[in-house]
Order: sequence, then structure tokens, then C-alpha cells
Amino acid sequence: MVNQNERKNAMTQETNKPAFTERFGGLKGTIWRNPGTDGKPDRYTVSYSRSYKTADGQWKETTSFSAIDNLKLGHLVGKVTDRIAELKAIDASGQTATSEDE
Repeated sequence: MVNQNERKNAMTQETNKPAFTERFGGLKGTIWRNPGTDGKPDRYTVSYSRSYKTADGQWKETTSFSAIDNLKLGHLVGKVTDRIAELKAIDASGQTATSEDE
């Protein structure tokens, strides 16, 4: 079993690496793990984005969403919420997520 300090050190080495990314169409929800302090459990935050292609064929991302995107985003939020619950359960069990979980 890995102790809390070892987990924090491992996470520090993986700075800027998302804990998980969930996609739905052109939308993406990126889950970030934030190490807990003073014995508190890790926290998770999420950033949402939408991919689009410019007229000259370049792919870009934005955090602005259309009315239709908002409907799709509602579905994505549910999937991301479920995944965060799974990540918290893995944290509570003292295990680490495997590549199958990611």
C-alpha cells in the first residue's frame, strides 16, 4: 500500500497531466487531480472545451459553447461526474488507477 506522501510525490512528478479525459462529440471534459493537504483527500476539478476546425483546416479549442453544445455538455457533465466518483473510490481504496481505468 502506498502512503500519502509517496502518492503526492508521484503526482508532483506528473504535473500538468490530467487524471482523465472524457469526450462526447467535439466536447471534452478534462479531470485534474489536486493533491489534498493536511491529511485531506485529493480534490478533482474539471475544465470543459470544444474542438473546432478553422476555415484553413487548423484544429482549435474554445471554452465557449453554443445552445446545442450546452445540451451535449449536459450529457458530458454526467459522464465526468461518474468518472470522478470512480476516481475517488479508487483513492479511498488505496489503489492506483490502471491504464484500463484511464
